[in-house]
Order: sequence, then C-alpha cells, then structure tokens
Amino acid sequence: MPPQHSARLGKWARTAVVLLLVVPIGGGCKTARQVAAQYPSSDIETIYAKALPNAQRNPVVLVHGFAGATMRRAEDGATVWGTLFTKDSLLPSKQEGLRAFALDIDGLQPPLDPNQLAFIEDDTQAVELLETVKADAGVMDVNIGIYAALVRLIEEAGYGYCQGDPAAIETLETPPCLTFFYDWRQDNVGNAIRLGRFLDKARERIAEIATSKGTGGNREVRFDLVAHSMGGLVARYFLRYGAEDVLAAPRPTVTWAGAEYLDRLIVISTPNFGAMRVLKEMVVGRRYPLIKFEPVMNTTWVSAYQMLPRNEQKIWVDAAGAAVEIDVLSAQTWVENSWGPFASGQDKYLAWIFPDEPSARAREERMSEFMDAAFARARRFFLAMDQHADRACPTELTLFAADVQPTMARAVVAEKDGKKVLGFENTKRLILKAPGDGSVTRASAVADERLLGGGSGFVTSPIPWNRKVFLTDMHRTVLGNPTFQNNLLHILLETPAPSVSR
Repeated sequence: MPPQHSARLGKWARTAVVLLLVVPIGGGCKTARQVAAQYPSSDIETIYAKALPNAQRNPVVLVHGFAGATMRRAEDGATVWGTLFTKDSLLPSKQEGLRAFALDIDGLQPPLDPNQLAFIEDDTQAVELLETVKADAGVMDVNIGIYAALVRLIEEAGYGYCQGDPAAIETLETPPCLTFFYDWRQDNVGNAIRLGRFLDKARERIAEIATSKGTGGNREVRFDLVAHSMGGLVARYFLRYGAEDVLAAPRPTVTWAGAEYLDRLIVISTPNFGAMRVLKEMVVGRRYPLIKFEPVMNTTWVSAYQMLPRNEQKIWVDAAGAAVEIDVLSAQTWVENSWGPFASGQDKYLAWIFPDEPSARAREERMSEFMDAAFARARRFFLAMDQHADRACPTELTLFAADVQPTMARAVVAEKDGKKVLGFENTKRLILKAPGDGSVTRASAVADERLLGGGSGFVTSPIPWNRKVFLTDMHRTVLGNPTFQNNLLHILLETPAPSVSR
C-alpha cells in the first residue's frame, strides 16, 4: 500500500464521521445523536494492504439517495438544494424557493396519464453528488456531511474517483469510481433509465482507454454498484428491467436485463417496502427551526410516491389496535380528509404552484389529478418491484440495514370533525414503531413479506439477497460506521465478483 494511502486510511477507519442527513424526507434526528458515537474499529490499513494492488477489481459506481444531489436552477445558477440559509440559496418557505424546489407540475398537460410522470420538464437540475451541505444560519457556519464519508473511503481504498462524468476517467491504473447523480425528485424508473445510459458511457470510456493502452482483456466491463437509501430503488429497478419502462405492462416479467452491467449490487438502508416517514411528511410537511417544507411541495415529487408503504401491509389501525381499511394511494382520500396539499392554509402554496389557475377549486382539482396519476404510477412501480422472478438473479445482491432506532411502521386512523386523522407516534396503548434506522424499518429494507400477511417463520422476500448485514446504527450515520465500511471493503476488495469466479 502506498504510504499516503496507509496513513490516511488508518486515520479514517478509526473515527466515526458525522453524517447528519438534513432532508425533507428521511432525516429524523435528535440533538443528542447529532454527533456519531465513537466505534471500536478494525486495523483497516493492515487488513487490506494486500488487496489494493488487485487489478481484477471492478469499477465502482455510487448511487445516492433522496436529496443526495446538489440542485441548481438552470436559468441563473441559483442553489436550490445544497446550501441552507446562505446568501445564494433559495428558501423553500418563500414563493421563489418553493417553486424552484417543487417539480413543475403546472407544465403538465391534462388529461394526465401516469406515463407522463416518467420525466417532468423542470428548470431545476441535479449538478453533482452532495457530499456536504453548507449551512449558515447567522449564528453558525458549518458543513454537514452527507456522502463525504463514503467518497473518502472509496478514495482511500485505491479507486480513481471521478465526480459524475465518465469522460473524466483518464487512467485504469487504479479501478475507477464514478458517482451517478440524478434529480431525486423525479420518477425512479426514469432515473433507472438514465442510470443505464450512464453505465453505457462508462463502459465505452473504460473500453476505449483499455484499447488505447493495449490492456483490454477478454472479460467484459462490469460494475459494482453501491446504492444508498432511495438510490437502491433506482438500482434495483435497473437490475430487474434494464433501461426500459415496463410500468404500462399488466404484470411485467423480471428479465434481469441490468445484470449484463452489474456484477454486484450493494444497497444500504433502502425503503424496499416503503417508509411511513415519507407518508407523514407528505401529509403534514416537515418543520425545521427556521423553515418548513410544506406538504404542497413534498407532494409534487414523483419519487416520494414510490417510497410510500403499500396498502396491503395492513399497517392502519384504530385507537384499540384493530385493523382499519383505508386507501392512502387515492387523491380522493386526501381531499376528503384535508390531508397534505388540501389542508387548511395550503391553498396559498397551491397558488404558487399553479399561478394561472383563477380559483382555489381549480387548483385543488389540478393537484388532485396529478396525485392520482402519481399514485397510479406508484402502484405499478410496487407491482414491478415486489413480484418474484421466474429465474435466479445473475447479480450478487447485498443489503446493509440498521435497526437500532424505533422507526415509524404503523399509523392510527382516528376521526375528528368527520375526517380521518393519522397518528404516527406511539401511544400509551399502541406501539406504532418497529426496529429500524429512524427512517426505514428493518422489515422494509429486507422487503419482508410477513408485512403483507405472510404470517411468521422464515423471512421470504421478492429480493433474492445473497447477503444481509445488520448494523446498530441509524439512517443518517450508517455510511460512517466502521463496521459497515470494513464489510464494504471486504466485499469490494477481497471477494471475487461473480464474473471473475465463473
């Protein structure tokens, strides 16, 4: 191992890094846990010293999760997401900021078809992986780590790190590592298709360099994908169906088309069976000390609908704990019960989203039509992601999930003034939370079919996991967990990929 790698990797491995994920969906944090605890750490530089020179390692692609890319407005370069409370950032609590942060659903032409939501034209665009959030609230000026820990680990493991563009790969002396960044507000299927195009470009660039250097071998270029949170949904869809939108099919056939590109897929804290926190923040928004992310804004993001719990999970109960039937995947339910964008006081923000609509009723109808299209596409997404394949998956699948923090798993449905109200917190009589990472339950990460009425006994899942690793950590800190890092390096550096083993 080069001396600079040894020194830096050793220092990195001994310290847990602060990873506070300050995002509108999936962040849940407590002041006491804002600084990650110190973990006992392995002697990483000694363990992996002999693995770094291995030329048979695959290129690595990092796929971020929800809110994991910096977003800027194309018109003027203003930062929409990536800084908080700085002079050049837009605040989502203001009209200009909310319109920039929300998807431009006003530009959709009725009548809406769910397929129109595969990509929505918008002036706000993803520009880079969000390694840190710059926050300046007047009383403090800090950098909040998001993916910095993972990026640095990959660099210290001897990969040639490039930010985003496959054309930036200049040498194959060290295995390249790329980040696939994308507009995380958009449809997950559309982003999976973009992932496929990205991998095509990366494969072509690597082959081009290998040919020019006379180092091309007989083995076709394959990648190891490391996907965090919602990025695991994007990556899993690509593995199942490749760069093709199959949601219009009555019951799509799992082809494993993405396996042509992927030797290994490693997913971390992914809401494979949805996250109740997403529903809560679409219903009531999310409040921070100085700003609030309004439900109107949260419900314009197509990806959020695809992270919702399934109706079939039987997670709705009354105050006595008895099962309740309610269709949360219907705009009519939201309108009738004044949830989310239809709550009192939200029409002000609907007017920002639909500035040309003359009446509150017209704005409500536009929003309702969009939501029904998004719900319909989400149900098709669930069907495509949740069914069992007819043949074995050629790609090795690894899950990392954390389960130390009680996490929203069920909701109480109560009546108030003739409307249904959802309660998400434990009561004296009911435990509504389950083991998880604060955002995603362990059962959702595994895609445990016992959630769907599968009874007890062994876990069954539509995801053919080869390996599952459970950590005593949380959603926002797991990437800096030395146990996670040690196991990730073992998989990437020391375990032969399937295409090498064949």
